[in-house]
Amino acid sequence: MAIYEAIYYNVRLKKSIREEEQTKQVMIQAQLDTLRNQAQPHFLFNSLNTLRDIIDHDTKEDAKDFVDNLSGVYRFIIESGNSNLIPLEEELKFAKAYIHIQSERFGDNLQMNWNVPENKLTSMIVPMSLQLLLENAIKHNIVSKAKPLLINVTIEDDFLVVSNKIQSKSTQTPSTKIGLKNIEKRYQLISSKSPIINNDSKCFKVSLPLLNASNNN
Repeated sequence: MAIYEAIYYNVRLKKSIREEEQTKQVMIQAQLDTLRNQAQPHFLFNSLNTLRDIIDHDTKEDAKDFVDNLSGVYRFIIESGNSNLIPLEEELKFAKAYIHIQSERFGDNLQMNWNVPENKLTSMIVPMSLQLLLENAIKHNIVSKAKPLLINVTIEDDFLVVSNKIQSKSTQTPSTKIGLKNIEKRYQLISSKSPIINNDSKCFKVSLPLLNASNNN
């Protein structure tokens, strides 16, 4: 009887642990869904601010081109679906499409240095994280003929690094202040690794951990 009871309680304990783990995973996924859905309106909010500036300063055709390209970028957001992680190659395509839109507005005043080796393209990254960092750099810094903005996207060890010289605007555009926090929280839920943020008042630098496919489970 003692042996049977021990086996019975051992089975019950394993079942209880399994159910607790499943409940925890459901809760984590719900938080990830919330954060991912939060990032999308953040992108729309900043895009609408950009569109407003184009309407104020550029031609009607420029505004129409921006909207057309914006719809293409949003198609990527929809197609990325409910993924918690995507290959770095896909995130780079999305980020470059976003920069293409911004280049129509800023021309040569916005400069990019892409330096990502091919062997890192299969690494996994949080969706829209690179795009959010590029968006923040453009939003918070002067981008002009007198002060072109150069954004560097490089790899350092197992991190994707985004950096730029700080060229603060005299008047800041409206901000939801959720971009960096959103990225940090999603990494915390998926991995033990977290983004590293450095601001020495001259250069702003964010390092995003590159993960592997197993983290997506």
